[in-house]
Amino acid sequence: MLDELNDQAQADYDAGQFTSALAGFSVLREIRARREGPYSVKYLAAMHDSVRCMSQLEMWSDSDLLCSELHSKYVRTLGRGQSVTVDVAKHWAWSMMHLRDLRAAIGLYLTTADAMWDVDTDGARRLIGAAAAIPAVRPAAMVWKGIVDGVALRHTDELLSVLTAWTSRLSAEETVEPTITLDGLAMTA
Repeated sequence: MLDELNDQAQADYDAGQFTSALAGFSVLREIRARREGPYSVKYLAAMHDSVRCMSQLEMWSDSDLLCSELHSKYVRTLGRGQSVTVDVAKHWAWSMMHLRDLRAAIGLYLTTADAMWDVDTDGARRLIGAAAAIPAVRPAAMVWKGIVDGVALRHTDELLSVLTAWTSRLSAEETVEPTITLDGLAMTA
């Protein structure tokens, strides 16, 4: 029965019916949490699918709360650089951007970029670009210390170099409004 519910929710998601998909994934989350526990793979997958639906439905406050829980579980069990952790971090930062919690979003962009630097440098650069596009937060000052939100950075010099390049480029193109997306800054460095 649960596999059928998951298949239907996934089909709804694929068809762009995000409200019904979210309802299905939410039921799965509740059942799996009770039966399998809050760290079961299937529970976390249902939670992750719920986050994706919430992003599509622009349910920023709900997404923020769910991402916070899911991200911390993924970090504890898989690490910051795993693809699912990175995906949730992007959704969480995207929610925070919409909620105007810019400082927290930029911190998450930077720690996630640092974690994925060795595996997906281009993706990391886009996240750093999103941070650079919000100069009021002063992302370079955050990175310079080598610790962002209690997370020790492994690629401080690289992040600072990319931040400097983005800042220069964005300053030179003052007439072009930077476009931040779920995946970071849309312009290429």
